[in-house]
Amino acid sequence: MEESMHVGEQETSLQDQSYHTIRRKIVYLDYKPGEKLGVKQLCDDLDMGRTPVREALVRLAQEGLVRTVPQSGTYVSPINLTLAESACYIREHLEKQVIVECCARATSAGIEQLDRAIVLQEKAMAEEDRIGFFLSDNLMHHMIFSIACRSTVWSWLEETNADLERFRWLRAATQVLDNQDIVNEHKQIRRAIAGRDPIEASFLVSKHLHMMFRNQTEVLDQFPEYFETSKLRQPAKTTTKGTGTFVVVSPYKKARLCHDDAEPGLGR
Repeated sequence: MEESMHVGEQETSLQDQSYHTIRRKIVYLDYKPGEKLGVKQLCDDLDMGRTPVREALVRLAQEGLVRTVPQSGTYVSPINLTLAESACYIREHLEKQVIVECCARATSAGIEQLDRAIVLQEKAMAEEDRIGFFLSDNLMHHMIFSIACRSTVWSWLEETNADLERFRWLRAATQVLDNQDIVNEHKQIRRAIAGRDPIEASFLVSKHLHMMFRNQTEVLDQFPEYFETSKLRQPAKTTTKGTGTFVVVSPYKKARLCHDDAEPGLGR
């Protein structure tokens, strides 16, 4: 009985490991949108058997990160910008409240956690470590939720934010970000928390999270093939043919309209 339970736990562990590894590779675009994911290829990449890999693909399909095409195979799903913006909206409105609780609960140990996240971010920036900077950016916000005793909420957000994380990673790849600005904003947020100023902290985190979609046009222009085109409304662009005027469309309008027409607070 005990041996059977041990085997079951080991299988679950391998499935989780396989799932998290493939998910991370999708988020960081090691596996790009539209790329075919063969089970044999994944087994070789992860050095795992077929069962945990297949179980991982089932979970990823449930999240919408992969799609199975009958008689063809499994492919990485394109980025759904509507889901990314929705995840951003939920994140911003939750974090504005969570940071109020963070201000009330913050201890010297909690402030030290924020300081460590900022130090890691500065180190990654100095070393031009994009993944390290990205992870330490997330760590800073995770610590805000942790200090507020809302780690479970952060975990829920992480389970639904894969399209947002993929968009953010592409945004980092466009090289239009000023990472020092991000660090400076984190320092301002840290000071507001340490000063137990919930109004200032809530304002700063809302302003900070607006950055997430600030460079949306550049990302869409540089990586149009990575996005789900059915989710993008197309802007009118006129051209002429003979004596008539025709409307030609570009694949990015819906993304811009979703952002521009939304109520304040939809982007970072």
